[in-house]
Amino acid sequence: MRFTGNSTGRIRLAALLAAALLLTPLCGFASSASAIPTYMRVGMVSPKTETLHPLTVMNRDLISVLDLVYESLVELNDDQEPVPSLAESWEVQGGGKTWIFHIRDGVYFHDGRKLTAYDVKATMDVIKQLAESGSANNEKGIYWLMAGNDSVSGVLTSWEAEDNLTLRVQTSRPYYGVLYAMTFPVIQAQSAYDENPPGTGPYRVDYYTPGEKLALTANLNWWGQTPYVSSIDAICYKTDEEALQAFEAEEIDILATRSTTAVRYRGVISNRINSYDYGTRQLECLMINNGASKLNDQKMRRAIMSAINKSRLVTSVYQGIVTTTDTLQIPGTWLYKDPDKLSDGYRYGYDPNRANALLDELGWDQYDDNGYRCKMTDSGRQTLTFRLNYYNESGNALRKETALEIRTMLKAVGIKTTVSAYSFENGQAKLKSGDYDLFLCAYNFDVTPDPTFCLLSNGYGNYARYRSDAMSKLLTALRKAPTVETDENGNETTPLLTLLKNKFQQDWYAIQDQMAEDGPFMPLYWRNGVVLTRYPYSSVRDIREFELLNSIESYR
Repeated sequence: MRFTGNSTGRIRLAALLAAALLLTPLCGFASSASAIPTYMRVGMVSPKTETLHPLTVMNRDLISVLDLVYESLVELNDDQEPVPSLAESWEVQGGGKTWIFHIRDGVYFHDGRKLTAYDVKATMDVIKQLAESGSANNEKGIYWLMAGNDSVSGVLTSWEAEDNLTLRVQTSRPYYGVLYAMTFPVIQAQSAYDENPPGTGPYRVDYYTPGEKLALTANLNWWGQTPYVSSIDAICYKTDEEALQAFEAEEIDILATRSTTAVRYRGVISNRINSYDYGTRQLECLMINNGASKLNDQKMRRAIMSAINKSRLVTSVYQGIVTTTDTLQIPGTWLYKDPDKLSDGYRYGYDPNRANALLDELGWDQYDDNGYRCKMTDSGRQTLTFRLNYYNESGNALRKETALEIRTMLKAVGIKTTVSAYSFENGQAKLKSGDYDLFLCAYNFDVTPDPTFCLLSNGYGNYARYRSDAMSKLLTALRKAPTVETDENGNETTPLLTLLKNKFQQDWYAIQDQMAEDGPFMPLYWRNGVVLTRYPYSSVRDIREFELLNSIESYR
C-alpha cells in the first residue's frame, strides 16, 4: 500500500516546460528565453519587521520567498493533489491510521548536514508546541491548522523517526487529508528554534535586513538540478502602491499583488511587461442566516441566489481578478465537481425569472408603491426586507461596491435591502451572534480540504446556522475508513491508499451535491492576485499564494 514518485512537482514541472509553453499560454510572455537573467529582483510588501523562521512567519509575500529556501515532505501539484517532495514515497498501515513516510536519501541542509527523519520529527514537535502555546494566531504561524481544523495533535496523534529515512505517523482516524497536513516546511533539528534555520531548498539565505531586503543565492548542492537563476533579491515595500511604483520604475522584476490597481497591467502591455493571475485560499461568500425568519425556507435562499449576477460582480467590482465558483472547491482541482454534474438539486446560475417565480410561490406576489414585494399578514402589510451587511477590508472598498450591486440586483426582483458596514471585529461578532440576514464575508481555508468547520451544525465557522442531518452524515463519512474488499485468499483487491484517495474525492463530490441541494449560503468567488513580471520565470499552471515563485530555479 505504497505511493511512490520518482521526482518532485518542481522537477516534473521543469521537465514539462516545453509542453507548457506550447500548450498552455498562461502568461503571454513576450521575452525570449535567452533574455532571462540569472539575477532577479522581487517586490515584497512587508509593512512590519518579520523574522525568517518559516513556521511562524505570517506575511504572504515572505512565505512565498521562503518557499524557495524550505521544502516539505509532500507538495501539491497543479491539480492540488498531493505528490512526493522530500518524502519520495509513503504507505499506509493499520487500517489507515498509520502512515509511513520514506525520506528522500541524499538531501542536505544548506549547512551541509544530511536531512533525516529526525529533522522532520523535530519540525513537527515545534509546530505542535506553537499550536499549544501560542496565545494568538499570529504567534502560531500558518501551519498549526495542518490537520484539518484542529492543531497538529487533532488528527496527527504521534510521530516518531524509526531510522534516518523512515518517519511513522499515527493518526486518530483514517483520513487522506493527512497528506495535506504534511506540506509544512522542514527545518533542521539542531537549529529548530533559531531565527533563520537552514533549509534544503534550491536557494539559501545570503543575508536579511528586516524591512529592507532578503537576499538569496542558489544552493549549488541542491538535490535537484542546479538553479538557473543564481541570485534573488526580495526588496521590501510598505504598501502595494509603493511596490507598484517600484515596478514601474524598473526597480524590481517581479511583483505579486492583490491590488485591483494592477488590473491595468493584465495581458501583454509591451515586450517587457507581462501579467497573470494567481489563486488564494480566500473564498468570498454571501452568508445567509438560515435561522432567521423567512430565510430558513430553502426557496427563499434559492430566490436570492438566482437574483444575483456573479458575472456582473466579477467584471464591475473585481475587474476579473477572481475565480468564480459554485462550491467550496476551486474549479479545475481534483476535488471540484462541475456544477453541470451535480445531482438533481439546485442548479446554480443567474436566473431572475426563476427568482421571481420562487418569490411568487412563497406568497410575496404583491407590490408596494416603491416596487417592493409585500404580502398581507395578521399585523398588516409586510414588505420583503433583509439586512445586507459587510465588514470592511483593509485598503479597498470592494465589499462595499459588491453590497451596493447586490442591493440593486435584489431590488430588480422586488426585494428591499438595507446595507450596513462593520469593522472586521464587529462584523465577526455579528456573524457569531446570528444578528444578521445577509452578510458579505470571506472564509480563509486551510491547506487541508475539510469543510466540516463551516457546514457541520456545531462547526465553529457555521455562521449560516445551517442544520442538515444529511450533510452531517457526509461530513462524518469524510473522516471514516473506506470499506476494504478482499479476494478468496484474503488479499486486498484494491490498495488501502487508493481506496482512501478515491473515497476522499467521492465524499467531497457528495458534499458538493448536498450543498447544492440545500443552498445554505452562496459561494461567490475565490480571490485572486496578479503577478507582474518583466521576464518569464515559471512553468507552473496553477500559480498559488504562498508559492508564487515556484519553479523559478528551473525555468530557462
